[in-house]
Amino acid sequence: MDFTGRVAVVTGASMGVGRRIALDLARAGAIVVGAARRPEPLAEVEAELRAVSAASWTRPLDVADEAAARALIDDAAGRHGRLDVVVCNAAILGRRPATEIDPAFVREVMDVNLFGTTNCVLPAIPHMVGRGEGWIVGLTSGSGKSPLPGESVYSASKAGMHAFLEAISYELAPKGVRVKVLSPGFVSETTMAHDAVETGLSVPPKLVHRTPEQVSRALLRGLDRAGFEINLTRLENVAVVTRALLPAIYRRSIARRA
Repeated sequence: MDFTGRVAVVTGASMGVGRRIALDLARAGAIVVGAARRPEPLAEVEAELRAVSAASWTRPLDVADEAAARALIDDAAGRHGRLDVVVCNAAILGRRPATEIDPAFVREVMDVNLFGTTNCVLPAIPHMVGRGEGWIVGLTSGSGKSPLPGESVYSASKAGMHAFLEAISYELAPKGVRVKVLSPGFVSETTMAHDAVETGLSVPPKLVHRTPEQVSRALLRGLDRAGFEINLTRLENVAVVTRALLPAIYRRSIARRA
């Protein structure tokens, strides 16, 4: 896929996978609009982006702020006359035992992981449909398909995001807009992965470990390919199949991790 002159918005662009995706899109010729909550690392990313794509820029953004997310999407499309790609990468982990969950915690995780996605996707749709072309990608998680103990809220937020994007993918495909989810696996170099392990997550097997570079390359390759899911860890699908066909065995194996 040729990214020359295309305009891409990437959330969670200040570090980890989001930073790598933003930089790789810029190096591939795209004008990248990077967004993240923390302005200091975001400013560093902007300097790197502009070194290879002079028209790229960044803006501090909390994706949970609907008005701010809409303004960013509209500004990106208005400033450059088009909007081609939206990558919804911003997320928080939200790992907590069931006995310690309160409604405020649920709202916080959902506001970022689920509503943060819809806040960016919904205003992007008219811009893409109007041109008859566009790509929307949400970074999902294996726990959205196979929930794990301690990740009930995070799993629910990712399952909701996955379902939302899959449903609209059917509606938008005839209009030229491709909607996808990217399942990256366990990206051990990221802050989120480190925090998950610190709060009790068992380190997954090496077979599902991926680097930010691998995730970014998969996204760039997969945007223009057929299919809804870009999956770097098809081993995770074994859990889904086992859950459906051998539920008792599946539940016992997951319960041991609690």
